[in-house]
Amino acid sequence: MIRDDRLTPELVVDLPWIREVQLSPQGLIAYVLAPFGKKEEHEQSAIWVVPADPAGGEPRQFTAGDAHDHQPRWSPDGTRLAFLSDRRERGTAHIYVMPADGGEAIALTEGKKGITDFQWSPDGTCIAYTGPDEPTEDDERREKERDDPAVFGERWPFDRLRVIAYPDGEPRTLIDGDRHVENFCWHPDGQSLACVVRPTPELNARLGPGTILNVPLTDGTEQEIACITGQAAGLTYGPDARWLLYQRPASEFHQSSSSIWRLPASGGEPERLCGGEVNCAFNLSRPLGGNRLACLVAEGLDTDVAWLDAETGHVESIYRPPQGTIDDAALIMRDGHPLIAVALSLPDHPGEIDAGDPAGELTRRTAHHPELEGMTFGRQEDFHWTAPDGLELDGILIRPVGDSTSRPAPTVVLVHGGPYGRWERDFHLSWGDWGQWLATAGYAVLMPNPRGGFGHGETFAAAARGDVGGADWLDVLSAVDAAVERGIADPERLGIGGWSQGGFMTAWAVTQTNRFKAGVDGAGPTEWGWMAATSDMGSFEAELGGSTPWEGRGPHRHAEISPLSFARQVTTPLLIVHGENDERVPLSQATSFHRALRENGAPVEMVIYPREPHGIRERNHQIDLLRRVRDWFDTYLLD
Repeated sequence: MIRDDRLTPELVVDLPWIREVQLSPQGLIAYVLAPFGKKEEHEQSAIWVVPADPAGGEPRQFTAGDAHDHQPRWSPDGTRLAFLSDRRERGTAHIYVMPADGGEAIALTEGKKGITDFQWSPDGTCIAYTGPDEPTEDDERREKERDDPAVFGERWPFDRLRVIAYPDGEPRTLIDGDRHVENFCWHPDGQSLACVVRPTPELNARLGPGTILNVPLTDGTEQEIACITGQAAGLTYGPDARWLLYQRPASEFHQSSSSIWRLPASGGEPERLCGGEVNCAFNLSRPLGGNRLACLVAEGLDTDVAWLDAETGHVESIYRPPQGTIDDAALIMRDGHPLIAVALSLPDHPGEIDAGDPAGELTRRTAHHPELEGMTFGRQEDFHWTAPDGLELDGILIRPVGDSTSRPAPTVVLVHGGPYGRWERDFHLSWGDWGQWLATAGYAVLMPNPRGGFGHGETFAAAARGDVGGADWLDVLSAVDAAVERGIADPERLGIGGWSQGGFMTAWAVTQTNRFKAGVDGAGPTEWGWMAATSDMGSFEAELGGSTPWEGRGPHRHAEISPLSFARQVTTPLLIVHGENDERVPLSQATSFHRALRENGAPVEMVIYPREPHGIRERNHQIDLLRRVRDWFDTYLLD
């Protein structure tokens, strides 16, 4: 076994990651650079800029990075960059604007409540944004005197839609009342905005009914465009403003393939335009300087940047990376030609910015990871196999570092979250993605994409509804069988692990078979009835579990597919790791399964990370998690 001692948990969690890529009309790329782990109570991130043209200069840090600077947005003429920052009051983000060539940041908004989203108007004279109301005197009194019983439905923090003139206007509220603005976009003429409104700010409300409104700037008279059901992201006008388009599930269900829908901007019924057949369409945008829409299209292990025809739904690929995967992308039109910037992650390297004309070869424009130079990572391969019912499936295999023999290796199966997720040709090394962390310790890492996931359309995604632990579990088992048959995996040294839905699959695995010698359940559901009752996305969890506890005395479908129901069958050593403040998969999912395993004498260890939500965010917790995961598998899988 070969281990590179330079790859420490500290190095892993401190690696900078690129996100939120934006392109100006002049070809200047803005992006956010930050590690996954936060050292203090609040996140820290910096905005960087780099010219797309290599002759234009090298990357430079645009903001100090002492605060959480994020969501960069170029003004339409490219002379200014707006962004969100909590530099004045940590944890409370407001809009700041800086000249494109640097200088002093001017605060455009202020207050005790932060901003959630914003967009420049088409002419760059004002900014529309969303955020909750400022606290009233009574709110402040209640907090000060601790006279603050929380009555459900009272004092909800509704996000309002407001506009403010740049540089020194006063905010004006367009949408208020007992309504929550989830999503919005400018009309191309700059005289009105369209927005998606929900009855409450609950996350679960985004899965239910909503309304799309048109709101003129002049008199604020609202026009109802359509009633919708389900998620609605990336609201965007088509090039000639005849259509409104947005991203939503391909069906009326929440566990569904991502697709692009449209409806007449004057009002009418939504219709699906693309995505959901054998692929998934997402990240809808209207590139600056062009008259077409763009989106990302995922099919199998591939992801393309593509043009989207708003009239016909025809999708035309613009760019597919020759290797690796697209973490983020920005596209504009300049002099009739497309210019693209992508954060491209490679199997042996974290994401860097590549830019250029997508018809040619892109040029690498950043180099933010010198600490990884000279390190050897596991060789990554596409992994294909056939499910028991004949369905062709895909995933990723990472060979152990130093693998120079034909001897089967100790193997860990990592199952992705979601279930609407996907393992890609990515750099698999972070607090929650243990691929290279285990491969560099001598393990083969098998990362299957079972049914219910992303990249294969609606039928594939729908397989997880009411049947988690069914076809998807058989897909995982058949991937393991294929790896064993090919001499990759040692059948006597198999482990399994994952986060969220991957944690569920791990908990399910150890209740259904003793093939695995160790498991790591990261924040996984173990009782679907209480997931429906207590998760912040209860409606979605009820779809996965197939029923709710309030449907009568039962028997209930959710009990048939919950690991907790089968806890007495567990003999596999299981490590349970969970965040204390997890609202997606509440902590009770971990503590109840842990109690059941202890009652039945199963080998189990549970670690709870204080203050943490569904994803582990604090640096020291991430370091501890990485160490525990590898130590756990080392204890039970290595000779």
